[in-house]
Parts: sequence; C-alpha cells; structure tokens
Amino acid sequence: MTRQACIVCDADAWALLYRDLARCERCGFVRARDLPTRDEIERLYGPGYFQGEEYANYLGDRPVHMANFCRRFQRITAIAGRLESMYEIGCAHGLWLQTAAEHGVRAAGIDISPEAVRHAAETLKLDATLGSFEDARIAAGQFEAFCMWDTIEHLAHPEVVVAKIAALLPVGGWLFATTGDIGSKVAQRQAARWRMIHPPTHLQYFSRDTVRRFFSRHGLQVTSIESTPMCRSLQGTLEGLKLFGQGPLRTAAGILSSIVPPAVTRRVRFTLDLGDIMLVCARKN
Repeated sequence: MTRQACIVCDADAWALLYRDLARCERCGFVRARDLPTRDEIERLYGPGYFQGEEYANYLGDRPVHMANFCRRFQRITAIAGRLESMYEIGCAHGLWLQTAAEHGVRAAGIDISPEAVRHAAETLKLDATLGSFEDARIAAGQFEAFCMWDTIEHLAHPEVVVAKIAALLPVGGWLFATTGDIGSKVAQRQAARWRMIHPPTHLQYFSRDTVRRFFSRHGLQVTSIESTPMCRSLQGTLEGLKLFGQGPLRTAAGILSSIVPPAVTRRVRFTLDLGDIMLVCARKN
C-alpha cells in the first residue's frame, strides 16, 4: 500500500476496505490502496482510453457529452453568475472548452492525452495544452474559475492540484468539479459492486463531507453540492457495464450489445440521475 497521509485530515490510519481501496479511520475518506507514479498514470491514458478501454467511443458519443456540458454550464452560471474566463484541468478532446467558448467565455485547458489534445487544439482550434497541470504556467488571477469534470478521482495527488488552483484564483473565484459520491445511497448499497470503483484510473473517492473538508483545507468554501443528471447513450451505457459492471448486469450488457446493432444503440439516449455523481461548486474565501 502506498504510504501517504490522508489528504482530508492528515491522519496515517488506513484500513483496507474492499476492491483495493483503503479508508481513513479518522475521517472516512477513501482512496485506492496503491497510487501510481506520474509515468504510470500517463501510460493509462493512451489512445485506447477514449476508444474501448474506459469509453466505448468518446467522440462517437459527442452529442451526449455536449448535452451534459450545456446543462452543466447553465447550472454553474445559475450558481456563480456570468463567468468571463475558465481553465479546465483534464480537457480531453475540448468539448467543454467548445461549450464555454460558444457561451462567450475565454476558456483554456490542459490534458495528458496527446490524441485528445491534438483534437482540441488542431481540429476544434481551442486553447488546449498537452501536459500536467502541476507544470502549467498560469498567472495568478488569469482565470476567474477552474473546473475538473470527472477528473479529480483520476489524480494521484489532488491536494497538489487543488492547492495550485487556490493559489491562482482571485478572491471570489470559483472551482467547479464533478466526481462520484461514495457516500450516496447507491454507492453505500452497492458497496464493492459500485460501478465507479475501478482503480487504477479511479483513485480518489469523496463523499459530500470529505470533499467539503478537503476543499476547505485549501481556502475554498463549498457553496453548493448536488447530484447531477447525466445524459447517456445506450451504447456507452452497455459498454460501460461490460467493462465495469458486476454479475448479471455485465452479462445482460454483453448479450444486448451482441443483439442490438451499434447504429441503434448510438441513437438511443436517456437522462438519468442515480444520485451518486455530485456537482461541487466552491469559492475562494
């Protein structure tokens, strides 16, 4: 097990939980037992990550992602008001940057996936940089908001990233994030079968309580936490269940995928809120 103090409470009191997870006995924060190195993380997010490994076909599901991002933009601006500038950590193929730009926001981002950044920068002509946020050169106050959409759970050291965000934000600036909620009813009921548990890509498992405490340590006051609905395609859902589902669900997904043509499963879309993905809005004190 990787030895590291809890990023929420600084304790070194880990107890094994299940499925290669460890739980802090002082505050209840959960993380993967083993944290990969930077080189190991970069190898995880090669060309196959967005095409068959964690996503069936990320760009093939573009309408679904854009629907989610449009809804999310409306929600965060309802909370924070008009935003002039924003920086995205984990920008992937640039679909959020495109959404923000279409709403008049000066947007930039960074990602460690060369193929994804190439699409964002060269195909979509967006301000996307290849690299690690820890190394990014950004002036203090350059952006009034930062966002991490389904990204913080992938970080081996989110405390380093959030500390840098807090240092760069102006007073009153915002950090927005989505991540799984291990304290939700679904996650608690499913325990080791919860679909969000899959290290080594998912490493950090926050609850509403631990994410509040974690952000607060860095001078970021959480003003809003809410579960967020997700638009999904039937194809993406089936492929996700085949990869990360458990028992009968995985079996059923495999059977349906073999019966229903991909052209059909791509077209079928639905929106669902299971209550286990949270949208967190935090403001710099």
